[in-house]
Amino acid sequence: MNFRDVEYRRQGDFRRESATISAGGRAPTDSRGMIYPHLLAFGHEDENLFPSLRGEQGARKFFGERGVRWWRHAGFDQAGTNGPTRNMASSQIACVNFLLPLAHIDNALLALLRAIDGDVTEVASIRDPAAGTSSLVEFEWIGLGHALEGKGQTTRGEFTTSVDAFILAETPAGRRAYLIEWKYIESYGENDKGIGKQGRTRQRRYMNLYISSPSFRRSLSLDAWLHEPFYQIMRQRLLADRMVANRELGVSEAKVVLVIPEENIAYHKAVTSPALRREFPGTTTVAEIIRAAMHDPRRKFSQVSQKFLADAVRPLCGPDWSRYQRERYGW
Repeated sequence: MNFRDVEYRRQGDFRRESATISAGGRAPTDSRGMIYPHLLAFGHEDENLFPSLRGEQGARKFFGERGVRWWRHAGFDQAGTNGPTRNMASSQIACVNFLLPLAHIDNALLALLRAIDGDVTEVASIRDPAAGTSSLVEFEWIGLGHALEGKGQTTRGEFTTSVDAFILAETPAGRRAYLIEWKYIESYGENDKGIGKQGRTRQRRYMNLYISSPSFRRSLSLDAWLHEPFYQIMRQRLLADRMVANRELGVSEAKVVLVIPEENIAYHKAVTSPALRREFPGTTTVAEIIRAAMHDPRRKFSQVSQKFLADAVRPLCGPDWSRYQRERYGW
């Protein structure tokens, strides 16, 4: 059984057994909900969230104040609505369930960042003048003003380069941004996002940003990165570079952090780019390729697991958060 199927079963078990899911939530009446055990019943989507995040004053309000779009599954969710998905295997939901409660626990986010980089001294508030908001963590962050894709692209979480979570830290050397990509069951096969009309659009959109980036080795063309999951990480690194160049929010450096379960071997082994395989023949994982393809990768990229981060913050978080993460996700 592959990792995705294992986690579908885990989420199905949680739906059936957890006291945090209502009898109505665990009993979908539509055909897909009855087939797939990792889907909640329609109308019970809030039960996909950690209990303290539910209701109109919880994560929905947090996203609404910022104009953030929730990830929706076209085959599983009802069209025309914006709210949490009922798909319990959603990586966005997993990310929000993990990180948003930590913003309200003293020193929890600080402990999380120190597990990644030991020189972090403080977590700084993220103040977004456009939305008039302030928080210790943000979601679907696209940078200040507009996304990489152009001045007209300002929606967070839809059709733009964004990161699943965003945190600011103070260090002795200055302010550092953490751009967090949160993966759960995702995996990727062979794909080429550089072909056809859409491929030409991607080339035109990112070429100048890529050429001027200080992060990537010059021997690699943009084409080499136009294969998921590398395409996504490349764009997030370009966003990080823009933040540093413009000193957005006062940052002097920025790091992309890939958070991925160690057990998701299909993702780790998805070396889907022929050009990257040829350039780095001794590498066997996505993270190894990314580090080999970057200048100064120690400062610009990290990969950690959810379990690693959970272990770092668990002593601060109390039994409810810790039990929920362990029972629902196994981390």
